[in-house]
Amino acid sequence: MASVKKKKVFYQIDEACALLGLSLLDMAVLVSEGRIQLSATVGALLVEDGRYEIVCNDKPTPVPTNEHYVRGLVDLRPEDAWYVLRAGSQMIFWLSAKEGHYRRLVSRAEDDCGYSVIRDEVGVRHAELVRYAAIEEALGDIVMSTKTAKNRGSQHGYDWEGAQLVAFERIYFDGVPESYGALIRHVEAWFVSKGGKVPDESTLKRRLRNIWTKFGPEGAQNEP
Repeated sequence: MASVKKKKVFYQIDEACALLGLSLLDMAVLVSEGRIQLSATVGALLVEDGRYEIVCNDKPTPVPTNEHYVRGLVDLRPEDAWYVLRAGSQMIFWLSAKEGHYRRLVSRAEDDCGYSVIRDEVGVRHAELVRYAAIEEALGDIVMSTKTAKNRGSQHGYDWEGAQLVAFERIYFDGVPESYGALIRHVEAWFVSKGGKVPDESTLKRRLRNIWTKFGPEGAQNEP
């Protein structure tokens, strides 16, 4: 990725693709898989925020908590982001929300049929672009380190290169865990699955602290 000298709030889709070295189709695949968050620019949209609760028959029921206007940049759901990039536009009725919650567009008139998002108005936030680029770079470094270690022969002790790769893969594919402890448990389970030695929790925390320090705060920033 080319270095960004001046911090921008938002990169239009063509600029974001160029900075990350991706084609438009590459970007569409990544956003549809939830690996890059696509955002759109809006003037003012009335939305209803809420959460899903299991009330009866084990079916989630939407429970509204707040109604307000959103302005500026809003995050799109992966399925909507895909259609915007591939078809050029998409009528949306929902916005992206954290797991177990929802953000729904509120109709203000009988003929109100959602909000039309066009490709020229979508892109990637600066923080999201930096997050993705950093994870890509870190994954590349870990993969190369693991290959080098394997070429040197068997390693003594714990497979820390593999453990770091597992931690990065968790963040890359599923997002930042809700807590540092959740990341530790994920890596600990990986050690257990290998059937070998399992490091104690304090050792895991020490070895993975640099990863959490870099990416952990993103989890809190992404919460609405």
